[in-house]
Amino acid sequence: MTAQAVAQHQTSNRSLYPSKPVFEAALNVVRRAPVPQIPDVVMALRRELMRAEPDLKVASGLIAQDPVLTGQVLRVVNSPAFNLPAQVASVHQAAGLLGLARLTNLVTAEAINRLLEVNQGPVRVLWESILGTARIVTALARLTPDIGEDEAYLFGIMHDVGSLIFANVTDNYIAEWSFRADSTPSELLIHERATLGTDHAVVGFLLANNWKLPEFIGLAILHHHGTRHLEAEDRRIPHLIALGQLAHYLVALANGTDETAEMLEYRDQAGHMLDIGEREWEALCRQAVNGGW
Repeated sequence: MTAQAVAQHQTSNRSLYPSKPVFEAALNVVRRAPVPQIPDVVMALRRELMRAEPDLKVASGLIAQDPVLTGQVLRVVNSPAFNLPAQVASVHQAAGLLGLARLTNLVTAEAINRLLEVNQGPVRVLWESILGTARIVTALARLTPDIGEDEAYLFGIMHDVGSLIFANVTDNYIAEWSFRADSTPSELLIHERATLGTDHAVVGFLLANNWKLPEFIGLAILHHHGTRHLEAEDRRIPHLIALGQLAHYLVALANGTDETAEMLEYRDQAGHMLDIGEREWEALCRQAVNGGW
């Protein structure tokens, strides 16, 4: 996708988009990396979703063509984070319970999961961190009625995917990521811009656009390390950012790196945005320390 194409997709959130030079710098890095193409089933689902009268039967049939993807989606749907009243046994049943939009988000997230999965080496640690944060963000979605578990999960899988791309184009990235990501992410962004000319948030936004993710998720990815209240007409954007920052703070708390100025700011900003009470905070912190995600 070109910068011009992104500009054509801008809506009332236009001011939140990156400038053309910033976008093109990210595009130059992505061109150097082995970025896979999103599966045809995801694009077909999104086309069905855009129809005037989407057909759940057609959508279920598309997903069922990929048995592995079907199994992955059912595993996530039946996880505690979704808290469904009964076990879901088929994609068609999931479509009926969740609706096509939510199901499409889940299929997209699981397809990306399969595309980017790393089985060995130092990058595996980064990938496991992304998956762990995605699980926490999904569980936290209950804190705001604006964000569904499917949207939180898709954001969680995608928000740090730019770091995964960087790990494939520069040798020392994992060491810097390991040192900075859970305590001083702003310093990680500075390192990325100095060495690569862009940062992982912009690259994540670029991929979100290229893979036709919902606009508000792409913009939340772009701004997920922001430490100021984000003014956006679509309130899902700052709420999703708050969920992501709360998840990062809880990870830092579990790792003993929560006392940095940035992590405390993440905590305070998320608590204010999500209106979390004292008892809820205590419960979340206990869960984080006890590894209950």
